[in-house]
Amino acid sequence: MKKYFAFIFALLCPVLMLVGCKKYNSVTDNVSEITTIYYRGFDEASQAVGSISVGRRETPYKIDGKHNKMTDFSLIDVNFNNDMNVDEIQASIFINGVEESLTMYFNPMNHHYMADLGYSLSNGDQISLQYQGFNIAFADITSTFAVDSSQAISIAVGHLENDLKSFYQNNQFKGECYLKILTMQDDESGNLFWYFSAVSQDGDKLDIVISTADGSVIIG
Repeated sequence: MKKYFAFIFALLCPVLMLVGCKKYNSVTDNVSEITTIYYRGFDEASQAVGSISVGRRETPYKIDGKHNKMTDFSLIDVNFNNDMNVDEIQASIFINGVEESLTMYFNPMNHHYMADLGYSLSNGDQISLQYQGFNIAFADITSTFAVDSSQAISIAVGHLENDLKSFYQNNQFKGECYLKILTMQDDESGNLFWYFSAVSQDGDKLDIVISTADGSVIIG
């Protein structure tokens, strides 16, 4: 008899786990971009500032509600704080003491220069970027977050649970999700936030902003 009940319990456990987590897993299986590590950079002499967002994203990258295969990225964004507007520059980036040549491209939207290393940096890497007289030292600040990327997604999905129901068809999540780092323009303290968004295949969109300090919902 004990063996019989043990057999029934073994059969039910996977089913219960699937039912209990079905909606959550369906959403997280369709994350098309996620930032997991974030570096901030600064050059005291020139006041130039930069950031590096590290994570994974779909390729080809297209916001259409459909999830594709993923690739690693380390997206570098630098504001040299001057009037440069050439299409591209050749900078040098030093990662744990090893120098790499880096082609950075001008973004006319914000007048910053950007580049993607094409692979993922790691927590705690020692990174600096040099270009002409600029020397920007980066620091990994992800370790200061009380809420990491996986916790942020869990909070977002839980908060948007009722709204996300419209993304389901035949028990399948028909959409894709994104998790990025956001800086509020009117936040003079320079605090960072998690920005989660979901886009359906029908073009519907949901978004939410979450504090990295305590997981509270700021907008959403």
